[in-house]
Formats: sequence, C-alpha cells, structure tokens
Amino acid sequence: MSKKQRRKIAVEKPLAESDVPVQPEAAPLGFGFDEMLGELEAIITEAEGRLAQEARTM
Repeated sequence: MSKKQRRKIAVEKPLAESDVPVQPEAAPLGFGFDEMLGELEAIITEAEGRLAQEARTM
C-alpha cells in the first residue's frame, strides 16, 4: 500500500457551544451615507481653514 493510500483523513468534530466564537452585535444603521458625507465635508473645511491660517502665520 502506498503512502497516499495510507494517509489518514481528517475527521471534523462538531464544535461545542463554548468553542463557537461570539459575534458582536451589529451597529445601528442610523448613521447613513449622507450623514457621513456631511461629517467628512465638515472635517475637510476645518482642515482647510487651519492650513490657511497656518500659511498666514508663517
């Protein structure tokens, strides 16, 4: 018998409840695309203002 024929096949054991990973609860969907876009635009506006002020002081 060759080695390939003698190779053992892995047997899958069923997982116990304690072995199953717990998935965190999903975040609420209250913060949508429009809100996120608005926040990003506000961040960009603040950053541009700081850069302009920094350029004036140098």
